[in-house]
Amino acid sequence: MSYPSSPEIIRMYGGEPTRSLQTSRTTATRWVQKLIDHPCAWVITADGRIVGQARLDDINQKDQKARLALGLLSEGDLGKGIGRQAIQKVLDYAFEEITLNRVDLRVLAFNKRAIRCYMACGFIEEGRERESARISGKWYDDIIMGILKREHLSRKKDV
Repeated sequence: MSYPSSPEIIRMYGGEPTRSLQTSRTTATRWVQKLIDHPCAWVITADGRIVGQARLDDINQKDQKARLALGLLSEGDLGKGIGRQAIQKVLDYAFEEITLNRVDLRVLAFNKRAIRCYMACGFIEEGRERESARISGKWYDDIIMGILKREHLSRKKDV
């Protein structure tokens, strides 16, 4: 497993695309253990392979909200509906199992593929945090997107 596997994937994560793509067994084991230890995290699999991760971070039971973090590891797995399926499962869990009212996320404004995926899953752009990420010496905006429980359940009913 290479985590992540290409400069472009690293850039979409907000990392420096010039860093080494080599992943040691120790690094991979640490990554998996971090997901195991997280209270609301999953590995994403396809064809018997680990292809990504999904998490609900910053769960706030009082305000019934959390932040979605999701990423695939390889460009070869993009555009196959894997992320969309994972998002739907995480939203089902968030709204039906732990009864949240809201899930939001942050995505780099240049990550058009991810933005289209999130919109297809029902997320709505709510705002922009200007120049919030610095990658390779250049500033980029973050888009803030969110979905409410009633919106997700309404979309499920329509399908």
